[in-house]
This record gives sequence, structure tokens and C-alpha cells, in this order.
Amino acid sequence: MPNSTSVATATNSAGTGIGAISAWASSDDTRNNPSFTSATGDIDIEFGNLNVPAGATIDGLELTVEGQGSNFAATPEIVLSNGSSTSNGIAPSAAFNKSDQVVTYGSSTELWGLSWTPTTANAVSATIKVSTILSGVLFWDFVQMTVYYTLGTPSN
Repeated sequence: MPNSTSVATATNSAGTGIGAISAWASSDDTRNNPSFTSATGDIDIEFGNLNVPAGATIDGLELTVEGQGSNFAATPEIVLSNGSSTSNGIAPSAAFNKSDQVVTYGSSTELWGLSWTPTTANAVSATIKVSTILSGVLFWDFVQMTVYYTLGTPSN
């Protein structure tokens, strides 16, 4: 009997690049960061409490961002790291505009071109490639990582 896909979700636990990044852990409809533009340096985010169980097969990783921005031609790409390799950049599901919205990077089946184990998925980190913004300003409220996985078959 096939196992159903499960998820492990965590908000960012730590980051560098802007002072208020810890505020991205709560969806409270506020502009939690100083505005960032293409001139802002890349922003690294670490995630905690994912708890993907040993023996699971990783099916996909999805980064969810709630925020808004001025109208512009592109939103930042995001890359993921599994600790030893870094993915190519992935663009979001939609561009940010002047009202709060949620956009996603990746999906329940997107492995970002990397190999994943439960250990590497639990230690996933993301980098916001802010230099890929063509123009405009972003304000983000919430950043969350979801790892989709299938539990291994128990042995006797």
C-alpha cells in the first residue's frame, strides 16, 4: 500500500542580511522588514523545526512568502542549499503588487535540481537573490518552508 505524502512546515528561525528578519516568522499582516530593493545584498534564511522523519523520501520543497511590493517587472529569485550544493534560482508563482498576497517558490514535486535526504531537508537554507529584482521595493511579512515527503515502508 503506498504511503501518502506528508508535510513538515517551519517558519524561518534565523537569517542574515536585514535586522528584522526574525519578524518573518509570524503572519501578522505587517511590513516586517526595511524595504529592500535590487541594491540590498542577498538575504540568507535558515529554517528550524522541520522534523522530516528518518527514512522518508523527499518529494518536493516549497517556500511560501506573504508580502507586497511596488509594481515592477520581476521579483527576486530564490535558491536553496542542501548543505553541500546550491540550486539554480527559481522565480515565484506570481509577482508582488501593492496589496498583500502570498506567492510560492517550488512545489510539492519540485526538488530544485538537488538531491535531498531527511537530514539535508531538515537543514535546508534559502537565499533571496535580491539582485534579481529589476526595479521596485518589497516588504515581506511571512516566510515559510514546507517539505513534502513520503514515509518509508516499515520493515519487519
